Amino acid sequence: MRIKNWLIAALFLVSPSLYAHTGSHIDHSLISGLLHPLTGVDHLLVLIAVGLIAAKQGGKALFTFPAVFFALMAVGAALNVYGVQIPFVESLIALSMVAFGLLATINQTQRSKILFLGVSFFAAFHGYAHAAEIPADSSAVQYFSALMLMSLAICLAGCVLGLSTGKRINYLFSLVCLSTGLYYLAAG
Repeated sequence: MRIKNWLIAALFLVSPSLYAHTGSHIDHSLISGLLHPLTGVDHLLVLIAVGLIAAKQGGKALFTFPAVFFALMAVGAALNVYGVQIPFVESLIALSMVAFGLLATINQTQRSKILFLGVSFFAAFHGYAHAAEIPADSSAVQYFSALMLMSLAICLAGCVLGLSTGKRINYLFSLVCLSTGLYYLAAG
């Protein structure tokens, strides 16, 4: 019963108005790039999920999983910069929350590693959306670098959370990530 109450509370806190891909930024500076990953639940949940999954795997995965995710985010940003059109980006980002929420529940190490590599392709859509929101009158390199730095900090926080908490928190996070992704898919 407690998990159900947490999920209901999480869904009330999550609304499309909190979705980070609004395309509107007031500040076009380094600070804006730093704050952008904090302005949407989709960013926070996926980045924390990457950290949690990496922590659960341990060993080389603590470095490899975030590195793969961030490299693919950069590829997605480059696709946007070069004018490649990707339809349904917001739906794909919502689907990524579902995928990472499910992945956070898998306990088998080898299967998790393979699935992580498969699910990581969603990172390209996150990078694509981030690049689409770089304000025209700002330094794209400065903005995106700051965005990636804050994203890394969030991912590291997910690692710390994964290393310092038990299965129950991991399961609860997984449910929140899953339900939020499903909510955005239904709302979109």
